Amino acid sequence: MVVVAMTARRILITGAAGFTGLHACRKFAASGWEVVAALSPRGANTSGLEAALTERCELTDAEAVAEMMKRLEPDAVLHLAGRNAVDVSWTSPASTLAANLMSTAYLLEGARAIGGCRVLVAGSMLRASEAALSEAPHPYGFSKTLQTAAAKAWHRWYGLPVMIAEPSNLIGPGNSAGLCGKIVRWAVSAEQPEGKTKAPPFRLSSLHESRDFMDVRDAVAAYELVLNEGEPGRSYAIESGRFRTLAEVKSAFDDLAQAELPWEIGEGTAALAPTPQPRDCSPILELGWKPVLTFRQSIFDALQDERERRSRERGDAPFDSP
Repeated sequence: MVVVAMTARRILITGAAGFTGLHACRKFAASGWEVVAALSPRGANTSGLEAALTERCELTDAEAVAEMMKRLEPDAVLHLAGRNAVDVSWTSPASTLAANLMSTAYLLEGARAIGGCRVLVAGSMLRASEAALSEAPHPYGFSKTLQTAAAKAWHRWYGLPVMIAEPSNLIGPGNSAGLCGKIVRWAVSAEQPEGKTKAPPFRLSSLHESRDFMDVRDAVAAYELVLNEGEPGRSYAIESGRFRTLAEVKSAFDDLAQAELPWEIGEGTAALAPTPQPRDCSPILELGWKPVLTFRQSIFDALQDERERRSRERGDAPFDSP
């Protein structure tokens, strides 16, 4: 009897060295995919990517992307790379547009050239509606709106099996640039032994603003499900289903930190910082996905991860959880 070896499906993950990318590489590798981590040619750290092959590519270079896609011939692409800072987009709108729109177009063209592998584009809940593009609140939202429109257009024009995922605010272990990630790093600084410089207060604009926070590991599980079973041309809003006030966020950190945390609370108003409206998550729920990790668990894991990272940097003995 001749035994034919099965070849693992290959997935190309862009932005692989980022907060979500590292989790995605681990998740897909654990699920049996052959993972290729696409990294910036400008020295992105490969720490945490031991389970993946690495590929250096400038995603805003059309020829480089085309060559990479032709050589690798992935079965799927998870496009996480891009420029995600609203503040930076105000000062660098053109480069934000190149990073978010043109990199996506080049990857879609690369997928089309190799016969149409499945592509999942990570969009943003901050995008404007495509019908009101000129009313986008900032260059970042403008770029993400065009990115979503391009993904849908390549499906409509060429039949490319492309889907869009639009997650809420992602939290959890790792180097997140979001609000909770910033609080994690500050809170662990505030836990330093006495005698060292105390951390300054962390300013929250108010306590009443509400956001949906979701663990990055739950989001990555949703991405894999969409890549496997999602409907091409469709957008998938992904949320925890629970909006939390900044007062609840503060309370969770106060409970889980190993020191008293000094806060500074502003007087923001709902008019200045409106709460986003819950979105229709029925498409992802219909695929059988649901969030597993609680908000408290996400914050606990994030704090533990940051403590362990700092312990390793100091060369301490192996970290013991409290």
